[in-house]
Amino acid sequence: MASNNHDESPDAGLNCELEQIFGGMRQPELERLTIDAIREYRASVALAETARLQRLAAEAGMASCPDRRAELQRTHEHAETEHRARQLVLNSLIDRLGYVPKIPAG
Repeated sequence: MASNNHDESPDAGLNCELEQIFGGMRQPELERLTIDAIREYRASVALAETARLQRLAAEAGMASCPDRRAELQRTHEHAETEHRARQLVLNSLIDRLGYVPKIPAG
């Protein structure tokens, strides 16, 4: 029977799984992974914003067909979901690392 515990955060299961994955990593490995996650997170923010702007432009333009607007809406929703997922992973990595590492240029 499935548990329906309203006191538990919806992210609790994910956080536990991420802790199991990241828990055995040494500091240098964890820092490299965190730096990569920060870069990927930043890219996902840019993609989500681009998708949002394209959707808004299509909604404002009367020449845009409903199918195209619906496609852009789905693209935007997907980009937002990916952005939030990357944010959860990044937050877990930073929590585990204990600091936000400097990001080398390049």
